[in-house]
Amino acid sequence: MNYAPIRSRQGELVEAAESLGDVLKARACDAELNRRLSPETMADLFANGLLGYFVPARFGGSELDWGAQIHIGRALAHHCGSTAWIGGVVGSHALYIGRMDPRAQDDVWGAGANVLVSTGSVMRDVTVETLAGGYRLSGRWSFCSGVDHASWALLRASPSGDHRQSYFLIPRADFAIEDDWFVSSMSGSGSKSVLVKDVFIPDYRVLSMADMMAPSPPGAQANAHYLYSGSFRPFSGSNLMGPILGGAEAVLFEFERMMATGEGGVDASDVQWQLTYAEAAAEISAAEQLINLMIRTQTRYGSVGLPIPKAERIAVVRDRTYAARLCLNGATRLVTGLSADSVLKDAPIQRMFRDLQGMMQQIGVNWDRNMINCAKASLDMNTDIPELNAD
Repeated sequence: MNYAPIRSRQGELVEAAESLGDVLKARACDAELNRRLSPETMADLFANGLLGYFVPARFGGSELDWGAQIHIGRALAHHCGSTAWIGGVVGSHALYIGRMDPRAQDDVWGAGANVLVSTGSVMRDVTVETLAGGYRLSGRWSFCSGVDHASWALLRASPSGDHRQSYFLIPRADFAIEDDWFVSSMSGSGSKSVLVKDVFIPDYRVLSMADMMAPSPPGAQANAHYLYSGSFRPFSGSNLMGPILGGAEAVLFEFERMMATGEGGVDASDVQWQLTYAEAAAEISAAEQLINLMIRTQTRYGSVGLPIPKAERIAVVRDRTYAARLCLNGATRLVTGLSADSVLKDAPIQRMFRDLQGMMQQIGVNWDRNMINCAKASLDMNTDIPELNAD
């Protein structure tokens, strides 16, 4: 008897992301010029389930394990870095909603799972007033990726008299968008600023960062999956790795095409170009192995509800930072030395490389901060990264 191979839902979603390759590549230039993804691209992401992987199953989402967002983001980045950022990073914000009060979850997904939640953590002129039953919020938050397409914003701020930050969940009707996203890379991510003025947020749509990251947050009442119910601190910051790895691979794949055609002054018979290509491919492949190890470590402990030991938490932060550096090194090696026409706007490799450089600005892969703190943690010194301190 013949049995059809078992296909995982994650595998199906990765295949769907790859199948969108031609249309995403065709739209990449316009996404950069328009400084946002098109409605058509967002519709494609929703229609293929590429933004619902962490939406709880009770709302019609896929409720997948950790790592799904990294594999999906990687696949999307082969075609468009900005689309990968929305798909692999912004889409993963559903996890935060799944850890909040069930009433907040009902507000977001009660009418369906096809909802994008944008986040903001870079604050300016923010005020929080504590009231009976909730809070009144005003201020400006920057770098809210995908906000043009978001139905909700999850913004960080500190309530009055409390130095700890909390997450405030706000519907689209209660915030304005400031069109200030003029950048040299990741333009299509549409990471504009959000403006809020005297908006009341009920208590159940506010959750302190400490409670959000700790085991048994409010959302665990309704969602038993470990990503909604267990400690989230050791997972935080790793969402970036899919778009970063996929972005480096995009540069590598485009370089392979240029070698085959002779574009950009690349002579495939030249031993120097051969060495450059081989070394870059090795660096990017090594990054992939480190990222896969990171995912295995996080899921091995998280899936059975065990805390990740300190030594392995250090390795997660260290290895993801080093993997990101390997990706950038490999891509830089390939781009350096190309002929002048490779910087023209219609040369895809220049946009791929710029997008990768933009991704590398994230604090989760900041070389100095993360490597210094990993060294401190290994020597039992206090660090600036919370997940490296507690044992």
